[in-house]
Amino acid sequence: MNKTLLLAGVASVFAFNAQAVELTPYVGADYNLNFVNKASFLDGIVPGKYHSGSINVGTKVSPYFAVEAFGELSKHATKKHRPVKIHSEYGAYGVDAFGILPLGCYGEWELLGTAGIGRYRFEEKVGPKSLVGSFHGSEHVWGYRLGAGVQYNITENWGVRAMYRHVAFVNKDIRGFDTLSFGVRYAF
Repeated sequence: MNKTLLLAGVASVFAFNAQAVELTPYVGADYNLNFVNKASFLDGIVPGKYHSGSINVGTKVSPYFAVEAFGELSKHATKKHRPVKIHSEYGAYGVDAFGILPLGCYGEWELLGTAGIGRYRFEEKVGPKSLVGSFHGSEHVWGYRLGAGVQYNITENWGVRAMYRHVAFVNKDIRGFDTLSFGVRYAF
């Protein structure tokens, strides 16, 4: 009997706490402009910027905290470095944690701070074959992401977001990206 009462008490505490947390799932899409922070010996070889798009899936755990997973893919960037043509692109996936500061009478504005980690895949292709031989390679690196931004919630479900992020790579000749992103969010 005592065990049954104990289990019922524990279950009611968890049920009470589950009601206190309101999860608000959302999806989003962003356009990203990535500026490369490159080492000096890569100047003129690696493209200075990449255009990319990302899809985000997240959940707001409270009015002050959210967790978001992302997938990102860049547009092909081509740089001509006489007489060689260098074609490069990247893709990434990862997770970010958000701190949120609601502003305004109804919280329609939100200041955002973010920290996260991502796995980046770079692909390079050097050509043409006839001059120097061709090369095709890919590299996978981890990147740490820190950022800040603002979101305006147009309605209860729709919002627009602008963010700045710095991505620092581990064991990569390119030191990182500075990224500006603009996107929309739909909350369920």
